[in-house]
Amino acid sequence: MKPVNLKNHPDVIMIYQDRDNVSLAIQQLMELELEFQAYKYNTKKLHDITEMKPKVLLLSSNSVKKTIELYIDYLEEYEQNIAPHSAILLINNRETSCAYLACENGLFDNYVIINPLNEPHRLKLVLLQELKIIESHKNESLAQLVAEGEDELASCIEHGVALKKSFLHEIGKCETGLLSAAEKVVNTDKAKAVIQDLIGLSLEEMNDNVSANIQEILDQLIALKINNQAIQKNVEQYHAPKQKNTNGINTELLSSGLEKGETLSYKILIAEPSDLFSRVIEEIFSETVFKYLLVNDGQAALSQIAAFSPDVVLLAYDLPIINGLEITKTLRKEGNKVPVIAYTHHRDKAIIKRWIPLGLSGYLIKPSKKSLILKSVNKAIKSPIEIIHHHKNADKDDIQWIPEYSVGNAVLDEQHKMLFSMTNDFFNQDGKQAATIAFDNLSSYIDLHFEAEENLLRQINYPETNEHINSHNELREKFELLQHKLSDYDLDMHHKIAMFLYNWLAKHILKADMAYKSYALLIEETSFIDKGNHI
Repeated sequence: MKPVNLKNHPDVIMIYQDRDNVSLAIQQLMELELEFQAYKYNTKKLHDITEMKPKVLLLSSNSVKKTIELYIDYLEEYEQNIAPHSAILLINNRETSCAYLACENGLFDNYVIINPLNEPHRLKLVLLQELKIIESHKNESLAQLVAEGEDELASCIEHGVALKKSFLHEIGKCETGLLSAAEKVVNTDKAKAVIQDLIGLSLEEMNDNVSANIQEILDQLIALKINNQAIQKNVEQYHAPKQKNTNGINTELLSSGLEKGETLSYKILIAEPSDLFSRVIEEIFSETVFKYLLVNDGQAALSQIAAFSPDVVLLAYDLPIINGLEITKTLRKEGNKVPVIAYTHHRDKAIIKRWIPLGLSGYLIKPSKKSLILKSVNKAIKSPIEIIHHHKNADKDDIQWIPEYSVGNAVLDEQHKMLFSMTNDFFNQDGKQAATIAFDNLSSYIDLHFEAEENLLRQINYPETNEHINSHNELREKFELLQHKLSDYDLDMHHKIAMFLYNWLAKHILKADMAYKSYALLIEETSFIDKGNHI
């Protein structure tokens, strides 16, 4: 049903900077038959928009930061005249972290990715929920399911909705009763706030286990209502500090990959200067199979890496005495190939570019989710990367071809040297245009190299030629995907592609190519010579 509106009082107003960015979103909004208007950003028009008193304000510019500044300027300028409304960010897919923070802190009510508009129904859903008119659309969508032959699914959804409404009604009654009782038995504002916290916790538990636990939790809430001492005990337990340990092990999480009779021995050293992040990381690893050791400065990290012999190191950049980058240089100089995962603040993210040539298994930005940390550590242990030789070049480190990497064929060795050089070139580029050109040049040269290598393998009748060619084809496909990703270039994308190139180059030359070298020398192929270290 179309909502009734006063003239010039639209449901939704969109303010945009670039029409092309919002054109698909506008098409989606027109399908909802809402009172909707869109305006290109103009400071003179903001007064008129204020007078229209929209219920929902959609904001889109070329960056989240600029959109936030625009909205804050609007609020400051027209503070006394702005009607209550919902504010929704329209963003690019790479801006979700900033948009989330703006919404989490209450500046905006929600965000929707519109460039590219991969989830058009999300924009509709957000608007209908904000306008509180979603009920009128629910029945239409159920009718659509029936028309499409999905009677069973429509019936199932309808039944679930009825159950949830009943459940939420019981929650409301229970919460009201508990708060009323709390007013009678508790005299301090602090205690009342704690009770409110306890209610919130219990309601979350109910939502996870509706059918099985609802009666049990209702009984618990009633008991809390009449037992002030029990409430106080819960308060004390809730605020009790957790005991800190520096070593811990649990033997469940990664054990699925073990053969019968094997024992776990995964060890991780965590070098992190912040007490806050140390506590968070410690809680994560205390529930895993890892033995872990925490240190908070660079000198201790180097000493303990030698003594503890970890399987992986989670290494903060901003360590006192010796930073994480310098620690990695020292380890590699000593021949230590332990997997290193860089752990940096967003402000230090650019340093990853200088870290990659030293051999990184991954990098994380503080703060990172538990699942992402564990995934990165698990991957570093299960799939360790080969470490490529590096050397100092001006104020940076570059990967370097050395005689040990020779495959015994002069043409292929020269091409491998060029791959090293072009990969370094990509590592050191800044900005989308320069990085894209460097990547395109590398991709073209790799095609030339693969063709030469494949012809030579056929010439010497290498028995694994087809498998080697298949791996080349897989890489060609990967490069095509990466070229498309560069169209949404940012620093994270640059780092991820650089790490992929490092890992691929190490596997290609240090492993796969050494296999056909061994075969060529075995059959005494004249185009291959065992040059050893004399190149």
